[in-house]
Amino acid sequence: MADDPSGGEKSEDATPKKFRDARDEGQVAFSTEINTVGLLLVGFIGLGLLAPWWWHGMGNAMRRTFSETLTVELIDGASLLRLLPAYGGVFSGLGVFLVLTFGAGLLLSVAQVGLHVTAKPLMPKAQRISPLSGFKRIFGVRGLVRTGLGAAKMFLVGAIAWMVISGDLQRILHVDLRVATRFAADCASMWWLAIKLILVLVVIAALDALYQRWQHGRDLMMTKHEVKQEFKQAEGDPLIKSKIRQIQRQMAQRRMMQEVPKADVIITNPTHVAVALRYDRENMNAPVVVAKGFDDVAQRIKALAAEHGIPQVENVPLARALAKEVDIGKAIPGKWYEAVAGILAAVYRLKK
Repeated sequence: MADDPSGGEKSEDATPKKFRDARDEGQVAFSTEINTVGLLLVGFIGLGLLAPWWWHGMGNAMRRTFSETLTVELIDGASLLRLLPAYGGVFSGLGVFLVLTFGAGLLLSVAQVGLHVTAKPLMPKAQRISPLSGFKRIFGVRGLVRTGLGAAKMFLVGAIAWMVISGDLQRILHVDLRVATRFAADCASMWWLAIKLILVLVVIAALDALYQRWQHGRDLMMTKHEVKQEFKQAEGDPLIKSKIRQIQRQMAQRRMMQEVPKADVIITNPTHVAVALRYDRENMNAPVVVAKGFDDVAQRIKALAAEHGIPQVENVPLARALAKEVDIGKAIPGKWYEAVAGILAAVYRLKK
């Protein structure tokens, strides 16, 4: 497992946020072998498709150059322009080939890492020009893997090239007086040799891509402390969140206590529960719980009610049920109408 410079062991897989931050910095799993092989494959297939076009264009250019323009003095721009139509087919074919290879390279790069525009990789960093960092890149594990991959690639390419050429050696050594036929046959042999070599390189590129992804994930591994810190940044410090919840509870209790003097009656369990009810015939369909609490909060509600002369009625089952079932600011359920109505009627008679 990788070690952090601070001493912590990088034993945890990178989080999605770590991958996003690394992507913004330009650190992605990118295989140059994929692009190289892809460009070679597209290039040789393009050559095979465009070869007749180029052959025809070059033939026209040669015929015109050595026939009608052979006696023309190329002394001004107009004379040179007369040669351009002859080479139009050659230049247009070259343009198509360049556009094809450029588009293939761009698509291969986007396919590997996606489309993400960032300027951070362009920012100068001392680590990039540090001799020590360069030494580690060359002689580290990644450098050794690249060296081994390059050696294996050279060996396979050489071996396959020798096998193909040795099998066609008799035809190569045969002297054919028909130049065009010999040239076409040699071009076809070279094209098929290139395709076979590229197919071998495709396998190597696939292995390199898998290794790059594995190495990228290993480079971004995190320590347990880094994971905790990232979680705190994303979700908030648990201590701070706990303090915020405590403050919110205190504020809610203060607002609740402000409603106690407006209550009509306090229904209590002698020591543990207190529920403050308020009923306005004109604006309410049923009595509403304006405050409730247990233990210390219940004692504070009872004390505040005593200060403001709010009647307190002891009813253990009703107090427990209302405190458990009804939230603050909500009307009581219909099943408790009769019990509460009897208490409110007694309170109203007491007040009169």
